[in-house]
Amino acid sequence: MSSKGYRRFKSRLDYFRTDKEFVNILVLNKELLKDDDTIFQRVDAAKHPLLFNRKNNAHNRELVVNHLRRTIYVAFIKDMYEEVTEYMRYILQEGAMNGANTDRLVGEHKVNMNANDILAISTKKEIVQKIMAQIFQQLENKRSTLSLISKINKKLDLSIKQQLIDKALPFLEIRHILVHSDGKPDQAFLKKNPTIEVDKEKKIVLNATFIEEAYDAVNSLLVAIDEAMEAKNYFSAAELQPHKKNKILA
Repeated sequence: MSSKGYRRFKSRLDYFRTDKEFVNILVLNKELLKDDDTIFQRVDAAKHPLLFNRKNNAHNRELVVNHLRRTIYVAFIKDMYEEVTEYMRYILQEGAMNGANTDRLVGEHKVNMNANDILAISTKKEIVQKIMAQIFQQLENKRSTLSLISKINKKLDLSIKQQLIDKALPFLEIRHILVHSDGKPDQAFLKKNPTIEVDKEKKIVLNATFIEEAYDAVNSLLVAIDEAMEAKNYFSAAELQPHKKNKILA
């Protein structure tokens, strides 16, 4: 069985993995797309002025497709982080709705709701969602991926193995480096994660192998969380569905 939250994560990431495979095909076949007069076939001066003005040679084709490839890899890492964050919000709400210890869930957090907010809510589910949304926002405001995952793990008493968290964490933290440091990690990050490579511009090396390693590590973590949530009966019945074999994307 798997939850709707996990299936949503996997479905969205599979589309990005498809993009990764497609751009690899473009890289391998870039010379088949060249034209006699322009860098690529069917390049139009009006519609594609920048490509039209590129010199028609193999070097420029390589520059164009490699830039596209890195752009997709960067987008993959950023989107994966966002989807993990969405999943964490989802399991916090599901746990709160289905018997998780309220003292653990609330802990040190303070929740503010005025009388009008309360009276405007019609169901228990909406109350839980608003309270958990505030708690999640407080966790997210700490700007620490490790803290976010570890605290939700503790609040829901999931007992996820630390090695799963440690393996996935660097790939999630890289999102912040891509957003705030142009992909250039500091020495503290590199010392803590010696397997992460940087190029001559001091940027993290993103390639197909790296992206698959990132996906595998993060996916393994979410599978473990999903299984722990199910074992504790923290998912509503409507949220669970038998595992499906990989299907052809529409």
